[in-house]
Amino acid sequence: MKEAYNRLSRQETKDIKKRQILAGALKIFSQKGFHAASTKEIAAESGVAEGLIFYYFGDKRKLLLEIVRQFTFLQQLQADAGAAQSMGLSLEETLVEYGLNYLHFLQENIDYLMLIWSPELVRDEAVSQEVRQLIERIGITGAQWFKPAMAERTWNEAAFRVALTTLHSSLLVYYMMNARFGAETLGFKDESYVRQLARLLLQGLENSSIDASAQ
Repeated sequence: MKEAYNRLSRQETKDIKKRQILAGALKIFSQKGFHAASTKEIAAESGVAEGLIFYYFGDKRKLLLEIVRQFTFLQQLQADAGAAQSMGLSLEETLVEYGLNYLHFLQENIDYLMLIWSPELVRDEAVSQEVRQLIERIGITGAQWFKPAMAERTWNEAAFRVALTTLHSSLLVYYMMNARFGAETLGFKDESYVRQLARLLLQGLENSSIDASAQ
């Protein structure tokens, strides 16, 4: 029993150290850029020995790719999908809940956004491939949120994916505007903006369904 407890404690310690390194590396990479950052700086920011970076992640590049995977909105979606399905919300309320969660993710992860959309990483093929795969998985997992609310809808699946992409894009621009120019730059509080956006998207989906049935 004591041995099992010690093993669990060692694993917990390892996980804590890895999270410290990931958070520290994200901050340093976003501030200095991937190529300019050193593992010594990352270790100092993380409060760990430099050797632990290589022990847990192999090298600086593997650490970068792990950051791209770990800080994505996908993890939050996967954690919340079951709860979202069981809430019994209408489609509009589900869109609003989803949108607010995404907006909160953006607000809490500015360093991550600055990093993955920085010029040097936009040109990095390996990172771009990871980001593409994550976007695809976010679309697939995000769709799970809406299954109960869409049970009686006849919308084209492609049209709904476009609507979800539009939601992500619009909220990203909304967040960037507020981050640069101040809260409520566009004249909306967060929930009001998300709700207006959800209604516009639903109206567009309804219209596309009518157009398709008329053909």
